[in-house]
Amino acid sequence: MILASMHKVSKSFAGDLVFEDISLQIKSGEKIALVGRNGVGKTTIFRLLIGAISVDSGEITRVKGLKIGYLPQEMKLDRGWTLLDEVNEAFRDLIKMQKRIVELENMISRDEADDADMTEYGTLQERFEREGGFTYTSRIEDVLTGLGFPIEEFHKPLSLFSGGEKNRAYLARLLLSDPDLLLLDEPTNHLDIESTEWLENYLNELDTAALIVSHDRVFLNRTTGRTFDLKQNHIDIYAGNYDFYVRERSAREELQSKAYERQTEEINRIRDFIQRNIAGQKTRQAQSRRRMLSKLKRLASPEKEQRTASVRIESSGRSHLKLLEVDDVSKSFHGRVIFSGVSFKIERGQKVGLIGPNGSGKSTLVKIITGELDPDSGEVRIGGNVTPAYFDQELSIINEDETVIDSVWEEKPDAEAGELRSYLGGYLFSGDDVFKKVAALSGGEKSRLALAKIFLLPANFLILDEPTNHLDLQSCEKLEDALDHYDGAALVVSHDRFFLEKTVTSILSLENGSLTQFAGSYNEFVEWKEKQNRPHVTAEDMKEAAERKHERIENWQTLKERRRIRKQFEKLEEDIHSTEKSIEETDALLLDESIQSDWEKLSELQERKKNLEERLIALLEEYDEFE
Repeated sequence: MILASMHKVSKSFAGDLVFEDISLQIKSGEKIALVGRNGVGKTTIFRLLIGAISVDSGEITRVKGLKIGYLPQEMKLDRGWTLLDEVNEAFRDLIKMQKRIVELENMISRDEADDADMTEYGTLQERFEREGGFTYTSRIEDVLTGLGFPIEEFHKPLSLFSGGEKNRAYLARLLLSDPDLLLLDEPTNHLDIESTEWLENYLNELDTAALIVSHDRVFLNRTTGRTFDLKQNHIDIYAGNYDFYVRERSAREELQSKAYERQTEEINRIRDFIQRNIAGQKTRQAQSRRRMLSKLKRLASPEKEQRTASVRIESSGRSHLKLLEVDDVSKSFHGRVIFSGVSFKIERGQKVGLIGPNGSGKSTLVKIITGELDPDSGEVRIGGNVTPAYFDQELSIINEDETVIDSVWEEKPDAEAGELRSYLGGYLFSGDDVFKKVAALSGGEKSRLALAKIFLLPANFLILDEPTNHLDLQSCEKLEDALDHYDGAALVVSHDRFFLEKTVTSILSLENGSLTQFAGSYNEFVEWKEKQNRPHVTAEDMKEAAERKHERIENWQTLKERRRIRKQFEKLEEDIHSTEKSIEETDALLLDESIQSDWEKLSELQERKKNLEERLIALLEEYDEFE
């Protein structure tokens, strides 16, 4: 069933076009990734779907009674409630029903209930059980602990929580409210890796439909089955997760480019023939071709690569070999030990990932390294000739009251305005954008500005605390590429598993107050940790393994079936190739001068080309399904 749809929707703000003629459909139960560069209108799509803003033109349709749960990137919860009060709102009707049941029970125990009260009591009891009244408290505990809240914080006032914790609280409430459609705008921004993996599993088991914007490519791969690629004048739809989208997008662009090139060559040949023969002996043929050319449906030019941030990181030169040494460092707050006995070193050129659950002390450790905090014990030593640059997730490096260009000018006061404007252009601040107040920027724009500030001056030691939060996928890829070519050292705090795998070569895992060091990539660390946690193999384990082996033998027919399907897939690829070749051969025949006066032959070839193109489209759709 189609829950919501948009048909030829256009939207502008203050005369600036966001997008036009956008059409999409969301069906019940499906999980969809919504991708596109920052500023293309992903959040606008969400706000249109919930009715917070209206369309300029077009139509939005929602199924009657549709219940939508919307998670924006930032939530402000200032109602004076506790964490439990907030999530209890998802069960407001059940809690109200429960209170009435208790009232009726008290009336019955005092022998004050009449027949109507007894009937109401029985009806409410049945309804309370049917709607999950006896399980909602355990559901609340499962979701809150899954999102990283310890039980002892359930009754803590929300006013004492950070902004990220408030976002997680609101996400918990949305998940428990059983909406028909979830709109999730960067749901993993404030989750640690463990909570992100819990959310992946929860969404996969949920029947609710979801439209998800996220920079976390692993999260998108594990939760979504379709991808909407939002452009300014259309949405490209892909029948698969993010990895499928990347592969298929490349294939489509290549196919579109080839078709456009072939048609352009054909048009140029026809034009050349017309120009050479319009006034000669072949005037009638030239006129005929001119009429044919006027009726030809032109293919769209392949889209030029969308402009993305151009991240450059310059090293300030070689530091001493031992760039950073952390020796037996401990830290406590209000009598609670955050971590103790932490020791590690980072050497010149190393790229190290710092991971751990929320609250484990990652940001505290970073602030001790940068000198913002003093350790309770232990020592931090910075090597000689070290020039650090620090990106903190609160973006404290930027001032909300300044303009974009003034914010960067602080880092390089002697720079020319033109030089800075050119530099900011690489971070997608062009024209009058550089005179915008920082307070008016989106989350992604603020992150790009903070990166522009810290990368303006050369540094040989980068400390990056959650640098990908709020960035679009293209900007994440640019940052990964910049770090890959950067010859300085880096300490990267992140919960973005794809980003960690692409950028770091060793892992520091801070958990339960202690630090584990691992020399290898993030994925290698995960495999190593799984092996450490794997229990000793017993005789019973051996028996189960033998049974599984027997099952695999019994599934031999299934394997044969897969091979058969694989052969079908290879045959499909051959058919696509041969159909494309036939189209090229037909195009060549259509341009053959010897048949230009043979209208029957030309008509036959045109019909053949049309049939071949329809067959190619059908084959490509079948190819998508096989993929």
